[in-house]
Amino acid sequence: MKIILLFFFTILSINLQSQATLNMETLGDFDYTTDEWSDIWGYVDEEGNEYAISGTQDSIYFIDVTDCANPQVVYQYNGNSPIWRDFKVYQDYAYSVCDGSTCSEGLRIFDLSALPGGSITFAGAKTTWFTRAHNIFIDEDNGRLYACDVYKSGNKKDLVILDIATDPENPILLYEGSLGGGYLHDLNVKDNIIYGSYFNGDDFRIYDANDPDNIFLIEELSGMDGAHASWNDAEEQWAYLIEEKADHTINVIDMSNLDDPNNDIEIVNQIWDPLESDNGLIAHNLFVVNDFLYMSHYEDGVKVYDITDRENPVIAGYNDIYTQNGNIYTGFEGTWGIYPFLPSGCIVASDITNGIVTMQLDWTIADTCTPVVNIESPQPGGLYSASNHLISKVQVDQTNPTIYQGVLSIELLPGFEASRLMDFEAKIESCVPNN
Repeated sequence: MKIILLFFFTILSINLQSQATLNMETLGDFDYTTDEWSDIWGYVDEEGNEYAISGTQDSIYFIDVTDCANPQVVYQYNGNSPIWRDFKVYQDYAYSVCDGSTCSEGLRIFDLSALPGGSITFAGAKTTWFTRAHNIFIDEDNGRLYACDVYKSGNKKDLVILDIATDPENPILLYEGSLGGGYLHDLNVKDNIIYGSYFNGDDFRIYDANDPDNIFLIEELSGMDGAHASWNDAEEQWAYLIEEKADHTINVIDMSNLDDPNNDIEIVNQIWDPLESDNGLIAHNLFVVNDFLYMSHYEDGVKVYDITDRENPVIAGYNDIYTQNGNIYTGFEGTWGIYPFLPSGCIVASDITNGIVTMQLDWTIADTCTPVVNIESPQPGGLYSASNHLISKVQVDQTNPTIYQGVLSIELLPGFEASRLMDFEAKIESCVPNN
């Protein structure tokens, strides 16, 4: 008999030291070096094992976070000593760039296909179009890599677009040049539509790049001050944009009129929730997963907002993983990036000083997926024991269904007796993150 249940798993609430938390729990950490850390991304291999990809001034690290509470480095690649690094993944390849005057690495490519049993392979570095870049983004559906604010031999360009679908190890140039508008600091792309944040131009610009030979501006929104990064909800109707300056709010942008030539997109709300002080806090990067907005907030750590009401985000959780500052904000310290897309719900963040920190949300907050648990048993009337991120357990009665946050397929061991509790393995079977 196959029984489909909806589960929830309780999570132990633990405050570490004086760390400020709400509906979040730190599980583990990883700091392999005294160098400063920068951005972070993630990867899932064909067997469902999960990895974080991050970098320091001198190295790139691939870290196994399948056991969210016990991060383990599986591969390290040394390089220059840049100010920061950025990473993205396409299929079984990871792409890396660095920035800063000492960076000359170009686009580094890593083959991850041998994981978990084999080794990561460095597939080469491409310096044909640039030797340094501030950020990259991959439109996975179209197999295109976008690099912004790129340099080579002292020459600066806003944007390079590469075809990586044809041959992931040998990208093909589709576009290089400048789109206007000043300093294109960061971008995300969906279905060949570029959503760009212009730091010095103080603009949010949206371009159609379906034809790389004829990229054109769809709409621009002015009035920002230090437009740093944005992310959209899954319907592409709302955008959230961070201004990377002290005490600046996060902009909520209504894009429902994007295709209407007679109406403009507009900022409809601004949010700001400093944990310790109203003086000096700086927000950094952000992502949307379903109805939640995840942010890295430098010295306030990680914050999660409920955006069920897209126009009016409400703080739902936070985890201040940079505790060194007390209640005094000193500038660009603390949490650089966050990756909330791992199917298991393990959240990974990079802290400039403290390295990689893994954490989870409380069960009261929905996460990356909606799970269905399939249990086969000749005696379906019993209680079952399952775990969330290896540490938290709850008894679940199938006659009283509850809710969990991932799609699970559970195979019971031979000899299972429904009348008693058993430990068994649960594997996340599928979860597709929403942009």
